[in-house]
Amino acid sequence: MKIPFLMIFTSLYLVASTAFISSSDLKDKLQNKTLVLLDVTDELTYKAGHIPNAVGVNVGDFRHQVEAYQLMNDSKSIETLAQSLGINNDSDIVIYGHGQEKELLKSSYIALALIVNGANNVSILDGGYADWLFENKQLSSTKTPTIKKGNFTAKFNPNILVDLKYVNDSIGKVPMLESRPAKFYYGEEQSQGVRRLGHIPKAMTSFWKDKFNSDDTVLNQKKLKSIYLAEHKLDPNKEVIIYCTGGLEASMNWYIAYKELGFTNVKLYDASMKEWGNRDDTPMEITPTPANK
Repeated sequence: MKIPFLMIFTSLYLVASTAFISSSDLKDKLQNKTLVLLDVTDELTYKAGHIPNAVGVNVGDFRHQVEAYQLMNDSKSIETLAQSLGINNDSDIVIYGHGQEKELLKSSYIALALIVNGANNVSILDGGYADWLFENKQLSSTKTPTIKKGNFTAKFNPNILVDLKYVNDSIGKVPMLESRPAKFYYGEEQSQGVRRLGHIPKAMTSFWKDKFNSDDTVLNQKKLKSIYLAEHKLDPNKEVIIYCTGGLEASMNWYIAYKELGFTNVKLYDASMKEWGNRDDTPMEITPTPANK
């Protein structure tokens, strides 16, 4: 059994190289013509200071409202948006936030939207803007760059996003990870915007924030593998479905599994509990909270 396990670890190490980029590595490519920097913070914070040539972007522009939940926009809309941000088919895209609430998740959702639509080179700045300033205090700008329209052509991947019926049909057949805090998973508290308590039957709790250090840098691969492979007993070559409250939290668990650890068939239920937990015809489960939680 030791050989296959080591082979999995080795293969994961080989594919995981561009999910999170360090500030020093980003500085080395700052003058590259293919580099596109996307800053996910609010407009006022962006104008106060950002990485030179970074473009401000709103995660809401990648989504649209459907009843009580939001879904990713269609490929044509994302293609148009990406072009307006200066993204080309060969762009090296780096996304970052300023450490404000949900900015890590906004970064991972934008990464998800671009990858779903065929972008091949997407990274998140490890530690965000705070780490950038710590490493490169002199490299900050208040100027809004002039954007040249890009030539990005969307190529939608139909094998990533799944809907309610797909998830319902997969219960007990496909491992699922819930990305919300454990208190919502166990039904101890009501998740905002979700009427019913509990989780999708057979799903495992895997809070997205547990994959990060206190400074918003991602855990090292050894620790990430211990969570995904040892704790959750997931096979990186088999299907996994990830969900959360409304798509954002799940996008980070998805991003780490897909981009950092090389999972080949990891899917995301975008509408998540804001759809599932607000219906009366979907199964819900409340399991006892472990004593050590």
